[in-house]
Amino acid sequence: MRTLPLLCVAVSGLQQPSRRQFVAGATSTALAPAAAAARDLQFKDLGDGLTVAQITEGRGDAVVRRDSVVLVELVGRLVGKQGWTFEDSREDGDPYRLQLGKGEVVEGLERALVGARVGEVRRAIVPSRLAYVDRVKEPIPRQTAFQNRLYGTVLNDNRKTQETAGLGADVAGVVAFDVKVLNIRPPR
Repeated sequence: MRTLPLLCVAVSGLQQPSRRQFVAGATSTALAPAAAAARDLQFKDLGDGLTVAQITEGRGDAVVRRDSVVLVELVGRLVGKQGWTFEDSREDGDPYRLQLGKGEVVEGLERALVGARVGEVRRAIVPSRLAYVDRVKEPIPRQTAFQNRLYGTVLNDNRKTQETAGLGADVAGVVAFDVKVLNIRPPR
């Protein structure tokens, strides 16, 4: 595990940082929900560039499995776009219901959720190859304008080619999710 600085952590879990806080933390690939007390997050490398940290501990015996159906609140951000928020399910009060294990969810998010418990908040930093590779993987932003901007960034082949040549990696396609598990059900 490696330690990355956390800008601020909220007791409730999913408060958003300011853009200034986000940009300061993004240099170390950390995102942060704003909060009362600052501390370091312990990021675990899950392979293929996917890293996950627990922000808030969960409770209960039920854990997310590779084939679970989960109800989650989430905040999605583009790391390479100064932490631009493309989705925040708390804004409309409508959590996402995600069926894992069927190829319907962004691969990096799906892998990052495995092992989480109800009430747990995790932060996942998802490299572009495990993030949005098409327009059909959940979570799909609910606002059309945000869909267009997200896909116009992450699926832009010209940008990917230039960025990879200049920086050695597809930075703008890196996605960060702060996810709170609300409910876990066995697969259907």
